[in-house]
Amino acid sequence: PSPVAGNLPAVTDDDHVRGNSDAPVTIVEYSDFECPFCGRFHPTMQQVMTTYGDNVRWVYRHFPLSFHPQAQPTALASECASEQGKFWEFADVMFANQEQLGADFFKSTAQSLNLNMDQFNDCVSSQKYLSKINAQMSGGSSAGVNGTPGSFVNGQAVSGAVPFESLKAVIDQQL
Repeated sequence: PSPVAGNLPAVTDDDHVRGNSDAPVTIVEYSDFECPFCGRFHPTMQQVMTTYGDNVRWVYRHFPLSFHPQAQPTALASECASEQGKFWEFADVMFANQEQLGADFFKSTAQSLNLNMDQFNDCVSSQKYLSKINAQMSGGSSAGVNGTPGSFVNGQAVSGAVPFESLKAVIDQQL
């Protein structure tokens, strides 16, 4: 059996939640937009949401690794997209286009999502959400995350970019 997270921070209104907020299974994923394993895991999580529907909620938390130069800027930009209600749409585009991460791509994505560009640009340049990202990283570290993606299925640790079948087995145990 996988270890259970000792100090996994509770899900709050400040989290990015995809799916039914009252789902019996909560998957908290600590992730890094530039991490190639996270890029492989993102479609797996999308498949989980399609397969399980209202039985699963997906909570995305930031864990930008220091050796990925675009991870923190992308996390900051995603929070600025979130401010305008487009976190998941922005995140999906970032994971689908990891080789393009950078300021110009953030702006073109924000434009394609019809965000208010002045608000988005001001938010990004001010690093408005740096403390939120750092707090999520700190929470992930306390829960035992030491690499990305680091996920928890109802508190049970699932390390790395596991294939769908492996994640399905853990979810099915919980249902």
